Amino acid sequence: MADPRSLHGLTFAINAGEHGDVLEFYTHVFGRGADTKPMDDFLEWQVCEGAWLQISTGHERPGGNNARVRFEVEDMDVAVARLGEARVPYGEVVTVPDVVQFVNFSDNWGNALGYYHLFAPRPLVTEEERLLQQLDMRVRTERRRVYEQGGDPGEVDIDAIRAELGLPPENASRRRPESGASASPEV
Repeated sequence: MADPRSLHGLTFAINAGEHGDVLEFYTHVFGRGADTKPMDDFLEWQVCEGAWLQISTGHERPGGNNARVRFEVEDMDVAVARLGEARVPYGEVVTVPDVVQFVNFSDNWGNALGYYHLFAPRPLVTEEERLLQQLDMRVRTERRRVYEQGGDPGEVDIDAIRAELGLPPENASRRRPESGASASPEV
């Protein structure tokens, strides 16, 4: 199999449901928003140096036997050649231009594994993006609380939440009209 000295990192990939719900749940688990979002339906948290939890979102039937461990390699061709030499069946090498290349395979006991090669360092989420993730989570949580208490979720004071997080008030042009409806910005 692979020479451990040729591995540079590790990912644990799982599938999960709706993007916002996944972000909210794992933000609570890790105490911070995603460290990187390489694609619209993908979130990643660095759990420790060189190890990442990757979550593919938007799956209708997530969970149960969908986890995959991938090993970071420097050269995908060399890694795939090792699989071939060892007669390990593997899938198609998938390339996401300018992001990553990966291939999936399983061990002899059916455990889902894979190799990946990053074309560039992971673009980490900025502090502003992390604050906006927190804002989204707080607004969703507050709207759910208000709804469960029989109130109007549209009445949630988003500017107050923004202020608590140290964010400026939302641009007035994005507000709903004052007439009859609350002037809460859409988030």
